Amino acid sequence: MPGGSVRTVAGAAALTLLLSLPLFAPWSFWPLAHVAFVPWLAAIAASPRAGRVYALSAALGAAFFLIHFRWLYRTTPEGYVAASLLLLAPGFVLGTWLIRHLRRHRGIPLVLSFPLVWVAVEFLRARMPLGFPWFLLGHTQIRLPAMIQIVDLAGVYGVSFVVAMVNGLIAELVLRRTGHGAGATDAGPLRRWAAVVVAVVAAVNLYGWYRLAQTDARPGPRIAVLQGDFELHPRPVRGRRPATDEQKRELYFELFRQATAGAPDLVVFPETPWSMVLNREIREIHRNPALLAAMSEERARQALLLGLSGQRHHERLRALAAEYGTAIVIGSLSEEPQPDGVYPREHRYNSAFIYRPDRDEPERYDKIHLVPFGEAIPFRYSRRLFWLYRFLNDGPWNPWGGKDFEHTLTAGDEFRTFAIPAPSLNGHDYRFGVTICYEDVIPEVFRRFVVEGSGPKRVDFMLNISNDGWFGHGSQQAQHLVNCAFRAIENRVGIARAVNTGVSGFVDSTGRWHDLVVEPGRGPHAGGTGQRIARVAVDSRVTLYSRFGDVFAWLCGLMAQAAGLDAVTLRWQRRRRASMAAPDVAREGESS
Repeated sequence: MPGGSVRTVAGAAALTLLLSLPLFAPWSFWPLAHVAFVPWLAAIAASPRAGRVYALSAALGAAFFLIHFRWLYRTTPEGYVAASLLLLAPGFVLGTWLIRHLRRHRGIPLVLSFPLVWVAVEFLRARMPLGFPWFLLGHTQIRLPAMIQIVDLAGVYGVSFVVAMVNGLIAELVLRRTGHGAGATDAGPLRRWAAVVVAVVAAVNLYGWYRLAQTDARPGPRIAVLQGDFELHPRPVRGRRPATDEQKRELYFELFRQATAGAPDLVVFPETPWSMVLNREIREIHRNPALLAAMSEERARQALLLGLSGQRHHERLRALAAEYGTAIVIGSLSEEPQPDGVYPREHRYNSAFIYRPDRDEPERYDKIHLVPFGEAIPFRYSRRLFWLYRFLNDGPWNPWGGKDFEHTLTAGDEFRTFAIPAPSLNGHDYRFGVTICYEDVIPEVFRRFVVEGSGPKRVDFMLNISNDGWFGHGSQQAQHLVNCAFRAIENRVGIARAVNTGVSGFVDSTGRWHDLVVEPGRGPHAGGTGQRIARVAVDSRVTLYSRFGDVFAWLCGLMAQAAGLDAVTLRWQRRRRASMAAPDVAREGESS
């Protein structure tokens, strides 16, 4: 890699971008993940021009996320561009700074510095206020079951670390071949690092084969998942007439009738399959004259109409559960109006309702992790920054809000679990939790349903209900399924998914999916209507990850933080020495 010229560094960044294109689902071409970052790493390590490297790393990060994250453009072009350029792309620059410092100033080779820094950057991206744990390097290995079983110890970041080690080793070999290996390692240590990488990869796969050979999981309840195929648009689209709520409702009830022919113990509808509000507070608001009297006449009338509509939906769902002897899980909004003069005017929740054939009233879970901007605009309850909330909510860039409507939901506050009897298994009760939408993407949210503290496992299986129709028919649906599969391995729990536009189906506790609502002969993809019935896997194992979460990623983050502090301190020391040396030089000039 001669010289580190603009053309050389730009070419290396472009090659990394090209190699990254098939890394993530639905392609998941895992071999390229082990070499994709080699050109970029070699360039940032060899180039003597830091400013040039940072600029091209920023360009690489921007292109990387603009390409891979393109499915968001359909929903919010402004959010897609802002998130890609301002939120996600800077991680490449941060990584470049830390990697260069560790290798050039502390002699730590890329085989260690790159995985350490990259996991820290991924973890930061996932944990910041607008966290987005998507496009992680570990996700690329979903087609290698043995490789990914270590996530029950270290989370998906453990897989990212191993893949990054391979990239770092190959990059060091490239640097040595091109005469840029000095300063970080010599031939002897590099051979030892190669042996370490081989040993780590072998150990990871041996552990994976051991885990896959275990037979702790057993068949659980028979579950039916329903999938419609209704694309959603935040703004009207010329020439397209979206399906009506009645059309959606009748399709789902037809799928329900088809599924009940297989005598399932539980039928799962997606998140918000059609517009409705099911909570008891709104359905029985006519029994709360004090609240109605504290509302304007128009608000009271609208609340009563909403309650009547919700009651009709509630009665039909309750009747279906009783008639077919099966439990039902369905997504719906919940609305709790407040008296006039109280802010907000109503609390609205994204909820899951659980109907049992032996009960008149459903149980309810309110979604805890709300999607930033999609479900909750920041600063709603901040006195000092409320003006910023209004700006973000009311502007034309917000496809859901406006001056006359606040679409922000209220977050739930309890990781609730439920129990249903399984008639197919002699009426034995099984416990489960329900994640809504992207809650199955957030590892620390998902694991809270499974284990609490040092106690036993709280659930026998998990559900995910989602409505991915906002993203058209693209790569998002398959990538969402991959994210969910990692939650299954991390916590050794079977998962059943019901998702509008897909991908609905089942994931076992090893991360393997089965009985998907997809066209025969095709892998996971968006689109399609149907239902599937299968027994969800029940696994009694409690994992290290369920107990302690992302300890491994936290350690990488702390070490990267220490590297950043070291880089700042070293720079300050150099400037101080230079400033102290300047007067001495001046005095020598005067004396001469």
